[in-house]
This record gives sequence, C-alpha cells and structure tokens, in this order.
Amino acid sequence: MGLLFGCGLCCMLLSIWAILQLSVMGIFFKMEVLAFIEEAEPDHHEYEDYDDFMKQTKENYHKVSINCWIAAVIYAITLGLSYLCIKRAREKDVAAAEKLTDDEAFCRGKPKKS
Repeated sequence: MGLLFGCGLCCMLLSIWAILQLSVMGIFFKMEVLAFIEEAEPDHHEYEDYDDFMKQTKENYHKVSINCWIAAVIYAITLGLSYLCIKRAREKDVAAAEKLTDDEAFCRGKPKKS
C-alpha cells in the first residue's frame, strides 16, 4: 500500500473520532452542561446583572453548540475525501497487479523510438 492509502486511512480515522467527539460536545452544549461553563461564559465586564449574565451565557452555549455541529459536518466532508483517497489507492494497486499478471503488457517491453 502506498502513501495515498496511508494518508487516507489516517485522515479517515481522525475524522471519525472528530465527528463523534464534536457531535457529543454539541449535544452537551445544547443541554447547557455545567462542566462547559468556562467555554460558554461571557466576558466578566460586559454584563449588567445576573439576568443579563444568564442570557449571555445561554446564547453562548447555543453558539458553541452550533459551531461544534458545523465542525462535525466539515469533518464528515473530510471523511468522504479520505474514503475517495483510499478507493483511488486500491484501484491503483489493482491496476498495478493486473499489469504484472498480464503477459502481453509484461512481454511487450518498452516501445522502440524511431
């Protein structure tokens, strides 16, 4: 297997992991899990009172959840491209194997220059 196959496989595995992780994180941000408050917390100097703080925090949770899902979609596209790389590498390997087993292509040799 060549470099195209190895690169495609590596990118595919990383994309699968990223899709799973970002999807779960998007769900947790949508549920407003307290463990992620530091990522969703607004700047400390921009809110007026507790209600404004809560409003901005909920908006930030929503924005971050959308961003996680957008990133998961981008990784899904990368997963598709990785699959195409792996498929292309396998086609090249099959063509090279057929060329080695084809007697006419093997025995013909290089064409003569005139």
